[in-house]
Amino acid sequence: MKTLLLASTALLFAVPAMAQASAAMTTSTAPASASSSAVPLGRLSDAARPTGYRIDLTVDPAQPRFRGHAEIDTRVARATRSLFLHGNDLTVARVAARVGARTIAARYTQVDPSGVVRLDFDGELPAGTVTLTFDYDAPFMTGGEGLYRVKVGEEWYAWTQFEPIDARRMFPSFDEPGFKTPFTLSITAPNGQRVFANTPETGQTAAGKGMTSHKFAPSKPLPTYLVAIAVGAFDVMPGDAPANAVRKEALPYRVIATKGQVARLKLAASEGPKILALHEDYFGTRYPYEKLDQIASPVMGGAMENAGLVTYNDTLLLLSPDAPASQRRSFGMVVAHELAHQWFGDLVTPTWWTDIWLNESFAEWAGNRVGELWQPGLGTEVAQLAEALSAMDTDSQSVGRPIRQEITRNDQIASAFDSITYQKGGQMLTMVERYLGPDRFRAGVRYHLDRFRYGNANADDFFASMAKGSGDSGVVPIFRSFVEQTGVPVISIREDGAGWRIAQRRYRPIGVAAVAPQTWNVPVCARQGEVRSCTLLTATQGTLALKGAGAAIPNADGAGYWRYSLDDAGWQTLMAGAAALPAREAMAAADSLWADFAAGGAGFARVVAGARFLAQHRERSATLLLPSAIGGVERLGLSSAGNAGLRRLAAELSLPRLTALGALTLRSGAYATEESGQSQLRQSLVSYAAFVAKDAAIRRQLADAAQAAIDGDTRALDTGYRTMAMIVAVQDHGVAFMDALRTALIASSDPLFRQQAVYALGSADATATVARALVLREDAALQSSERNSIMRVLTESPAGRDAVFALMSRDFDRVANTVPSFGRARLPLLFAGYCTADKAAAVDALFRPKLAVLGGGELELGQTLDGIRQCVALKAAKGAEIEAVLAK
Repeated sequence: MKTLLLASTALLFAVPAMAQASAAMTTSTAPASASSSAVPLGRLSDAARPTGYRIDLTVDPAQPRFRGHAEIDTRVARATRSLFLHGNDLTVARVAARVGARTIAARYTQVDPSGVVRLDFDGELPAGTVTLTFDYDAPFMTGGEGLYRVKVGEEWYAWTQFEPIDARRMFPSFDEPGFKTPFTLSITAPNGQRVFANTPETGQTAAGKGMTSHKFAPSKPLPTYLVAIAVGAFDVMPGDAPANAVRKEALPYRVIATKGQVARLKLAASEGPKILALHEDYFGTRYPYEKLDQIASPVMGGAMENAGLVTYNDTLLLLSPDAPASQRRSFGMVVAHELAHQWFGDLVTPTWWTDIWLNESFAEWAGNRVGELWQPGLGTEVAQLAEALSAMDTDSQSVGRPIRQEITRNDQIASAFDSITYQKGGQMLTMVERYLGPDRFRAGVRYHLDRFRYGNANADDFFASMAKGSGDSGVVPIFRSFVEQTGVPVISIREDGAGWRIAQRRYRPIGVAAVAPQTWNVPVCARQGEVRSCTLLTATQGTLALKGAGAAIPNADGAGYWRYSLDDAGWQTLMAGAAALPAREAMAAADSLWADFAAGGAGFARVVAGARFLAQHRERSATLLLPSAIGGVERLGLSSAGNAGLRRLAAELSLPRLTALGALTLRSGAYATEESGQSQLRQSLVSYAAFVAKDAAIRRQLADAAQAAIDGDTRALDTGYRTMAMIVAVQDHGVAFMDALRTALIASSDPLFRQQAVYALGSADATATVARALVLREDAALQSSERNSIMRVLTESPAGRDAVFALMSRDFDRVANTVPSFGRARLPLLFAGYCTADKAAAVDALFRPKLAVLGGGELELGQTLDGIRQCVALKAAKGAEIEAVLAK
């Protein structure tokens, strides 16, 4: 799963989921009671294990509820009168167990809001094989969770999103990743509607009353979270993924979207098979399922790797011919991520959520690798590193979690889907691959997938596979040191003759509490020309012998998950040549310099000098990484003089380079023949000049183009500049433009335009426009995900953040309930942009009593408070220095 739920979009500078029952039973829902200690709020016991499911659903998306009949073949470990399993908000009319020719009736009780259910049988359930049967109905969800429905145009549609624990909203189940079984689905839907599931459809029969029953082939063994269906008046572009050296025959391949979107499916239809083939080549085995459908949903919070029926947010799968590079890059990265999951996650599945990193870290690593191979010019590799460097900031806080976090309760699961699992894990794998060498690393991966094919594995299994498959048992301590502890190593580097003296410690920014000393098994590599020199630093101190000639660049290719610290002369020398470095090494240097400053090492003047050196780098992320960090000091609450100095510096860091690229035109297609990297650099510089330098001329040009586009000039504004232009128009033209934009949004069927317009509406930053945005957040004409996006984006400005905080203070439960359950734990992070002690106290007072309502969030609240306090400490320690430098 590639989740976008409540995650801040990195827009600035980038813009760019019963036959024989003897008696009718009714559902009851019981709160935790005196016996609640027996309720399994994490893993179920070994009392029963499913061996297969048969699920028959009646799904009419135009209705508020659906019906189901489920049969679960189950192996019972020992005789019992009760069993625990899962079901969430299901109204169960009848439940029983079939034991041979005998039927034992049962009572169904939901005993916990997370969806834990107890079955109490009228007689003893014997050990051995039984079949649990259920007749039930349940409500459709309205956001991207469970079985949800959405109205698009005049049609109703239904999709599923089950990861992590929402399969229980569609059918009673043993809803854990360790239970992999075949699933056989039958779905009855209105005549004329298309129905999709994980496996090929095997037949249709008339079901009466305007309904048709669709039968599907039994699946390969799957966990519940990978089961998927979709029902509605979909457009389908059929085809095949051609045979290749690994897969000797064509694979049925379709791309699917809501009615009227077929033209935007062309890129996914043509390029999806190419991305799949790149994975098959790497893994050395064919795609492991019978067919591959890729389907778009307007409210999906990212993408989900359902076996054979992969689901994406519309903007990830539906691209117009003029799609900007940023959208094409997202398509490649996310499609590659989800298809990598067909091996890591679907073919081999974690035994429990503690090891979800085995899914997501690998899909992140493999997806970025393949995305770069697919279209190198889009900048996937540098985008991956930028995300990993951001994850280091999260990993450096006082409050955190390791990649492999022991999960004991359901309310901890959602917190495992974060930048530590995805970006830290992915970068850690990049580091290990470069250290081992790609051939040995791939041998370990292939051995692991072959060893646990269609089964489950945990971290120990994976470590053992990598050691045996790669032929290097020394890889295990490297993995463990990064997977099992929090924090980022910082490597102190000092020249020592023909090599370096190096030392490691945990990186600790100003304001982060000290912890016990830590060490990692760190692959430390440097580059001189084409020569790499590496050592494995396992102790606090060590040496690196340099084998090449010329300047030695730390963190070769930016592959390591570590930062480094130099003395002032070292920083001067390195940054003076940074503009000529490969992009990833320049980014790693810029990140480490800023990190050194934030930890009390390098001075702010050295940071500014580094930004000036990098201003001429050819790659946008390397050019703007330090300027972006410098722009963030506005959060500290600068004086008027400090703000003016920041604007001047931002202009110096962007306008000359922008001018050198030529006169700016925003009209559609103006740069269609330009090299992609230069186009993306220009867009990033324009964004930085507009939002940090606040250059009046550029803002006026952007706002005027946005107004012209909304007024009907279809060529006035290129898609690559549309988001930033509409943001500026919202901020500078006010409520009148917002209302015109809302009208255009409602009328549009273009997913990208809708997403960009929603982001712009949420970017209101003044009293009147923020008030209007909050009204629009309640607008029923918008999709539920769009309304939540407005709220999220509002919190990126001080005025909007205060307004959303006030709203939640007045009406917390209602606001929280508009967010899909998977995203609620992240709500505290909306307020991480605050930077005063009183705001930290207010956030704590608001959220701590509401953690039960959120179903989690203790980690996220701790990270939010820690981030605010870290900002306060940085201001106290460095505020005067920053002001003095900006005043020059």
